[in-house]
Amino acid sequence: MSMSRNNYDAQIAAGLQKAYDGKPLRVDFHVESDKWVIFSDQHRGQRDGADDFARCERAYNAALGYYYEMGYTLVVLGDAEELWECSPKAVTRAYANTLALEAQFQARGRYIRCYGNHDSDWQREFAVKRYLHGIYGPQLEVHEAIRVSVRAADMQLGELFLVHGHQGTLDYQYKWLSRFAVRYGWSIIQRIFNIRSTTPAQDFALRHKHNVAMYHWVERFPDTILIAGHTHRPVFASHNKTALLMAELAQVRAEIARRGEPAPHELIERAARLRAQIEASAVQETAYPSGEAPVDQARPCYFNTGCCSFSDGDVTALEIAHGAIRLLRWPDNNDDPSPFPLASADLRSVFGKPSAAPHAPQPARHMTSHER
Repeated sequence: MSMSRNNYDAQIAAGLQKAYDGKPLRVDFHVESDKWVIFSDQHRGQRDGADDFARCERAYNAALGYYYEMGYTLVVLGDAEELWECSPKAVTRAYANTLALEAQFQARGRYIRCYGNHDSDWQREFAVKRYLHGIYGPQLEVHEAIRVSVRAADMQLGELFLVHGHQGTLDYQYKWLSRFAVRYGWSIIQRIFNIRSTTPAQDFALRHKHNVAMYHWVERFPDTILIAGHTHRPVFASHNKTALLMAELAQVRAEIARRGEPAPHELIERAARLRAQIEASAVQETAYPSGEAPVDQARPCYFNTGCCSFSDGDVTALEIAHGAIRLLRWPDNNDDPSPFPLASADLRSVFGKPSAAPHAPQPARHMTSHER
């Protein structure tokens, strides 16, 4: 039996509120000096047919090397390991190099970890000690959530609430049953037929519904911004991919009109490619049984990292640095190991505070054929 919209929202809201009011890690973020990069949903497996991270290892490891040298704090927001399908020992052995790269951040005091539903083993201290302390050191703690007080030199901007995002779902309430079904059912099929896909990455209706529910919870708190993962679908400033593409197309059309006839061919082609992406994305975004519209809300209070287990080998992340918040993709459009900006906004403006320097939200740039 399907759950009504209101009941689903209430269920997710209760889960998020419990995490918010519980024992989250509390830290400060100083706009002028701190730099964070946030990844989630790596789903590291054991390098077999059910491993969703294997294709993304190149992009993710490249990103880790870049952000370490740039002095960023690395935040891993849950589902880093696929422990519904694999044992912790198998995963840590399979991706020893990737974990060692993450451990470099921990050694410098620049590493924060949360657990999700697929790596909920890490909410137990004895499991962290047994499997992770030998890699990251005995100081490592894994949290359910993080409450971040964002401070600028001249004012308190507000609070970031970081959480994996599974709170309130049936997976959260009955994780033992979900884990059993995946480990002894779906993962076996994946390994036999080499099918690499993670839930809810392929369930567009669920991830739409869940993103809306998370937005509805946080919109009630005027000074709070929610950053989550779990849905495997990037959301920037409460806007989905289609909305961002449409904003960019409007800019290109305005530039074509400004230049007059004949318009430069490169601008016409850029507009055509954007329109093609919009129409393709719109089919994916609106093909829901409920017929609901995609996430496209007014207040920029909800962000989602996307994931590090896309089937094309890409990973997405959120950067918070230099007074801005950005959504990025690795690799870039040339398949080089470099960050490619998809969207950016001034952090002060996102919190509704006066900007130190004009920096309006920018639409996504050249989001290619990758399905988000």
